[in-house]
Amino acid sequence: MRLRFARAILLAAGVGLAGCDWHEETGFVEVKKSFPVFATGDSLILNSTTLDLAARSSLVVQQPTGTAVIQLKHGETNRKLCEFAVRKNRVVTVTVMATNGSLRCSVQS
Repeated sequence: MRLRFARAILLAAGVGLAGCDWHEETGFVEVKKSFPVFATGDSLILNSTTLDLAARSSLVVQQPTGTAVIQLKHGETNRKLCEFAVRKNRVVTVTVMATNGSLRCSVQS
């Protein structure tokens, strides 16, 4: 009975590890917004990923390690809000807030 249980555990661990990509180092970026809505046609972009924050106030995105940039896309123009480092197996929290009519971001590693 114990042998079957041990085999089942090893099989489950093997299947779980088979899905891992050992070559790419990644971290996580949590993006929070502290205002109710964006202006029509505006969106946030993390590196090349468009963030859908219309229905929720925060989301977590897995990103490769290195420098990441959050930009505000307004029509055809992009404006850089902040730039920060993403480290392996770490979470970086970025809060986007509206102050005095403009958007700013705060980064916590």
